[in-house]
Amino acid sequence: MPTSSPGPSASVTSHNGPSPWLIQARTFVSEITAVITRDGGARAALRSGVGKDLDNVPRMHRIVAPRLPAAVLNDEDGQRPYYTVAALIAAYHRPGTTESEIELDDQQDDVSDDAQPEQKPAGAAAATQTDSPVQPAGDARPRQEALSSSEGEEQRRNRYGESLGSTYARAVAAGARNGIRESAAETRLNLLSKQSTSGVHRHLPATARQLCDRGAPPDWARLLVDLRNWPQQHRRVARRWLQDYHRARNAAVLDAARRADDAPQESPDTSDENPSA
Repeated sequence: MPTSSPGPSASVTSHNGPSPWLIQARTFVSEITAVITRDGGARAALRSGVGKDLDNVPRMHRIVAPRLPAAVLNDEDGQRPYYTVAALIAAYHRPGTTESEIELDDQQDDVSDDAQPEQKPAGAAAATQTDSPVQPAGDARPRQEALSSSEGEEQRRNRYGESLGSTYARAVAAGARNGIRESAAETRLNLLSKQSTSGVHRHLPATARQLCDRGAPPDWARLLVDLRNWPQQHRRVARRWLQDYHRARNAAVLDAARRADDAPQESPDTSDENPSA
């Protein structure tokens, strides 16, 4: 069975811009989102395919098949991610929430900024978030390195999108009441990381529902890219999810500790200490 390859040539894509597969995936996600927004019947047709394989989703073909890239037309493993992601978007995408809005929210979130693979230590990333307007002369070099690391992380996120691990870290950072418990996030990611191709597709509906219900939808385009890579490189994809999650969580803990240290300390109340007359 042939393997998938990106449509656009990687040699003509800027190293600082989105990867060819991510560009292709974003186009697909944008089209699916637009279709289900204006056509309730299309949403129902796509939603009917949640958790099903390619031979059991007859209603999806009229919407998904025309949007498949040429590289996957003879590749079932390459086609399935498109059907899975389209079904998940139809089932769990919140009306009025666009991919651009999701991406903007991610850029504004401190935790997700520290969540991409191959970054500098989380402590350096956390150091970029400081309330102090003046840095001692001896801290100039570390601060400059931290700024360079932050810029590098932004470039990597623009190129590859936000991984599922980063999304879970963002959901955990929202707190147990509004987000997802840390133990639940780790259990889910560890479960996904052990799955075969069929297994990961089978477990993704519960994953998408868990994240979307807590206001932390996945980066659908990045998920699509990762699913295309899963048959040949599932260990690498799973490793990056787990690394992104734990790096982001570590950065969040360091940032919380820094904020606690920087918070003004309240002096003890001595108003009741004077002896009575």
